[in-house]
Amino acid sequence: MLLKHNRLAIIFLTLSIAACNDSGDSADSSSESSTGFTLSGHILVANNTATDNDVNDRQPLVTNNNYRETAQKLPNPVILGGYVNQPYQGPSGYFQRTGDIDDYYEVDLRAGQIIYLFVASEDLGRNDVDLFLLDSNGVVINASTGEQDVEGFKVTAAGHYFIQVNAYRGASNYVLSIGQDITLTSNGMRLSDQFRPGEVIVQFSPDNHYQAQSVMNSLGLQTQSLDTSRRMLFHFDRDQSYQLAAQELKFASPELQAKYETLMLIKQLRQRADILEASPNYQWQSFVQPNDKLYPHQWNLKLMNLPPAWDITVGDSAVIVAILDSGALLNHPDLKGNLIAGYDFIQDLRIAQDGDGIDPNPADPGDGLPGGSSFHGTHVAGTIAAVTNNNQGIAGIGWLTKVMPLRVLGKNGFGSDYDIEQAVRFAAGLPNDSGTVPPQPADIINLSLGGPEVSLGFQQVMTQARQAGIIVVAAAGNENTDLPSYPAALDGVISVGAIDINKQRASYSNFGDYLDVVAPGGDQTPDVDGDGMPDGILSTVGHESTATNNPQIRFTFDVAMGTSMASPHVAGVIALMKAVNPNLTPPEFDNLLRSGKITDDLGSPGRDNQFGYGLLNAQKAVLAAIELNGGVAPEPPPHFLVVNPTSLNFGLDQTRLILTLDNSGSGELQVENIFADSEGALAIEGSGLGEYVVKLNRANLATGTFSATITVATNANVVKIPVIWQIGDPNATGNAGLHYVLLIDPKTSETIQEITTSATQGIYSYQFDQVPQGTYLIVAGTDFNNDGLICDIGEACGAFLTASRPTSLEVNANRSEINFNTGFNVNFFSSQLTSTPKTALPIGFSRLHHIHQPILFSNTNP
Repeated sequence: MLLKHNRLAIIFLTLSIAACNDSGDSADSSSESSTGFTLSGHILVANNTATDNDVNDRQPLVTNNNYRETAQKLPNPVILGGYVNQPYQGPSGYFQRTGDIDDYYEVDLRAGQIIYLFVASEDLGRNDVDLFLLDSNGVVINASTGEQDVEGFKVTAAGHYFIQVNAYRGASNYVLSIGQDITLTSNGMRLSDQFRPGEVIVQFSPDNHYQAQSVMNSLGLQTQSLDTSRRMLFHFDRDQSYQLAAQELKFASPELQAKYETLMLIKQLRQRADILEASPNYQWQSFVQPNDKLYPHQWNLKLMNLPPAWDITVGDSAVIVAILDSGALLNHPDLKGNLIAGYDFIQDLRIAQDGDGIDPNPADPGDGLPGGSSFHGTHVAGTIAAVTNNNQGIAGIGWLTKVMPLRVLGKNGFGSDYDIEQAVRFAAGLPNDSGTVPPQPADIINLSLGGPEVSLGFQQVMTQARQAGIIVVAAAGNENTDLPSYPAALDGVISVGAIDINKQRASYSNFGDYLDVVAPGGDQTPDVDGDGMPDGILSTVGHESTATNNPQIRFTFDVAMGTSMASPHVAGVIALMKAVNPNLTPPEFDNLLRSGKITDDLGSPGRDNQFGYGLLNAQKAVLAAIELNGGVAPEPPPHFLVVNPTSLNFGLDQTRLILTLDNSGSGELQVENIFADSEGALAIEGSGLGEYVVKLNRANLATGTFSATITVATNANVVKIPVIWQIGDPNATGNAGLHYVLLIDPKTSETIQEITTSATQGIYSYQFDQVPQGTYLIVAGTDFNNDGLICDIGEACGAFLTASRPTSLEVNANRSEINFNTGFNVNFFSSQLTSTPKTALPIGFSRLHHIHQPILFSNTNP
């Protein structure tokens, strides 16, 4: 908090079930019965969540969706988890012997929507799943048949469709997503791609180039130039055997069939050891596309008005942000270019996970837990300074900002007061236990950590850092309470709360008189913008396994939520301010914050306990920093309308959503007209700039999927907002499949109890009985592939407080309302990284009762 008053206690970073949190958890009794305590709660799932009717796990009832005639109907938008396999592939279970080769889905789609298929396999070389789009007559009109972990394409016309998920090879969990128009990031091969049928570009392996002629002859390939030292263009005879792959499919045109046969040949070539590369011969044209492929999913950056701030500065490599966290994945391709030398200050070998005490290596080795690791510090670092304009991954707030990773959190995200103090001292260039200091101290310190208590002397080190000119930023906490969380509540620390995509206080975010400012922290339950992705914060992470002593880490991206995610947004914007005003001091930043010059006011006018001084606005902050430095701010851009969210999703049950209109430039922006082409279904309430309420009248609408466009005309520009909704069963609710709820010992990772539960009205209920006093984790998830582990990639997963960072519960009383969310665990967009390996070891939490039951279908094969 800004300098006001002092609150101190003792011990730091101990999270207890007795503390108020976003679960609504409450203590019912403090006396232990002879049989132990009872723990109970609810697990919530988003309404647009669905599950494949036939997976390999035991389900209450297995329904066949293997044919178009028995296709499973889907809502739209939707996030669906499923499983397919070839016969005798994958773990034992319902379909290990017979196979579950195809899953068919029936859905109404709108023009411009995006269909994604995330292939959740640990070995993409052995397991390959393809995606097909069929019209209402079962004719193939598009397909995505690559070998990466993301397939996908855009829908070109509204209509009634079938979606086919096909196990081309092996077995895999998958997640199918249908959402609003957004930049497609799949590297898969699609029929809709512009390439020449009957042509393939091939690069032979140097060790096998002498066999090139025989390979070409066996496959019917012909070339005009035989030079095995480079890539060559081949033509092929469509009368060859690979044409058989298309015989059981009906195509909308002969050209599409020829393109499909070309892609099937390429898949065969890619499996050969003597061929390094096989690709379509794409046709190119001149056009501009976003450089960072996942930037369209980063609603959080637009919410803070970063694009116009980047017109002024993209940062400065002389500005350093120290992140005191779990360390970082130092070789993450979308991060390593902006990392500088750091330090590991964890002294306790029991949580260090790297086998030694403090040392100069801040690499995050992972938590060593069955459920995998959060790589929390890597996620924080990516928000601040992911490498930008590298044609992959995400955009960072500061394109040139440097990050100093200081490792203070170990296994389970725990760290000590003393270790964190030493890291603060190191970042500030003050004496510390390492006996060294960095060549250049940090300009900003980010602390995405905290707890209800702090040692008496910790305030002193915060004051010393501030006196050294360092601006310290900290997460306000995720307990949904106005009780202080430290270090955020200390004097001189910028306390950051979290808001969601609608600029509302996130349900978990702490509030109160010590809160200074808010930033996007996300919410992984809803999909307000309808892009088919949960509205969390997307950033750099890793996925790995602890199944062996040599785990593989797969560099990737994922969404997370929390004030831990909000804090680095503020630290990143302050780094942009330091880029244009290197002399910016902590008191000067405090004064700017109090003045309202660098924030967008939310809630009650002026400062309030829900939002502090409001949402930090990057453009305002950079301009204010320039003016404070005596410089002449660049001519601000002319008035220009921006909207948030950029699209709206009413789903199956929503009738009211918020749309915000803002002026991202200077000058007077006038809203001249706002209307929706919805034939009266949508009503828009509001005027001028600010919040508008968009209402949907579902009465008298037929069953189906509908879309409309809200058009906002101003004296500067016109913005169109796509809107989608579905009319169906009013009682339909989200369902993420049969869940196993596990009670886990965090010290041994042993599963102590297990119960199963199914969703009722979008809610899973659970209760553990006879729980001895102690410390536990509660984790829940599905086991679609029936490998005995829940929370594999591609399966639903949730945990108290969050799946990315399960929180230990100190159980000394009966507890109820231990609530949390579940959703599908997607390995987001790892195929966007050029150095991502094609294999990784499985992750997950072990079930107690791994039982195979006889298969039972609710309908028969046609």
